[in-house]
Amino acid sequence: TADFKTWQIHPMVIEIDDPSEGSICTGSFIKDGDTYYLFYTVRMSDGSPAPIRRCVSKDGYHFNKDKSFSLVLSEKYHAPSARDPKVILAKDGKYHMFLTTSIGEKGCLAHLVSKNLTEWEECETPVYINDSSAQPECPDYIEYNGYYYLICSAHYMYSKEPFGPWITPENPLIPCGHVPKGAIWNNKIVFTGFTWKDGYAGTMTFKSAVNNNDGILIFE
Repeated sequence: TADFKTWQIHPMVIEIDDPSEGSICTGSFIKDGDTYYLFYTVRMSDGSPAPIRRCVSKDGYHFNKDKSFSLVLSEKYHAPSARDPKVILAKDGKYHMFLTTSIGEKGCLAHLVSKNLTEWEECETPVYINDSSAQPECPDYIEYNGYYYLICSAHYMYSKEPFGPWITPENPLIPCGHVPKGAIWNNKIVFTGFTWKDGYAGTMTFKSAVNNNDGILIFE
């Protein structure tokens, strides 16, 4: 959409086509050269470690599964619950991936780095570790007006540095329904989530935001 009123509907991006694939969790896509890459994880039917996989496209709408690509987290993480990869190209010229999982008894976002979107290495520490066992779901990451925003579980944190330390505001909730994801549009951050209606992912919900000089998001 260009105006949030008129919409074009495109083909389904990823289909489950193997009995071993229990479900496909939240993914993210990124363009490199003339190729679009969509990264996602598969929650396996047998409870084994969830592989990170990807689809590729030349037009951004029609994707094919890349059967040659698959990786799982190391044993220091709870690999069966790994999900929701967010991939970005940072100012250091490298690709960074944030992935929902747990380390020890704490929920966290694992941090992986790549130079080419194919070969990935785990960073020594997660980009974020929660204070509890709750896993930070559906992460997103936005650079906006001099601040970096790390978003997960419908809440946000911010920092002046690309990968923290993260500051949690007094009211960190993103008022946009469930599992909101954001992008910059017309010099604002537009979040898209969903409101329950007749089941999961019922009705798309939108909320725009700007930030003040202290980095706090002001929702409109």
